[in-house]
Amino acid sequence: MKRLSSQILRSLSLVAALGLGGTMATKGWAADYVVLINKANPTELSGDAAVDTIRQLYLKELSNWPNGLHADPFAREGGSPAQTAFINNVLKMSPTAVTDHWTRVKQTKGETPPREVGSERILFRLIGKFEGGFAVVSAEEAASAPDTVKVLLTFSD
Repeated sequence: MKRLSSQILRSLSLVAALGLGGTMATKGWAADYVVLINKANPTELSGDAAVDTIRQLYLKELSNWPNGLHADPFAREGGSPAQTAFINNVLKMSPTAVTDHWTRVKQTKGETPPREVGSERILFRLIGKFEGGFAVVSAEEAASAPDTVKVLLTFSD
């Protein structure tokens, strides 16, 4: 019972922190997303600095967070609403441009795209396991995130 209560409180805290109290229910068309990072990652970025850093880390233009931690980006399944919103709003690229980017990077640097993870539970586990881990999830999914992750960035599609 105590565990369930702490999970409910954590979910309510995240919903309050995201300012989602009722917005998704009243605006069923609104698609809100968050970029989650490992809770132990001391990175404190916001606004354009957060977007630029996440973009560079995801595209592997940078390999470390500003604090020196090795970055471990994870992707959602291609074509999923969260991944599509991330590509459009954070990477600011088309899906074709992203595919072209990874083809070029693989040929020139031998780097591969971030691992695709469909299940948010597995994604939460991976972000919690790797101190430099990060990924995009819907705000609805983020409401059930464990206490091993925290929100770095929020955005709407």
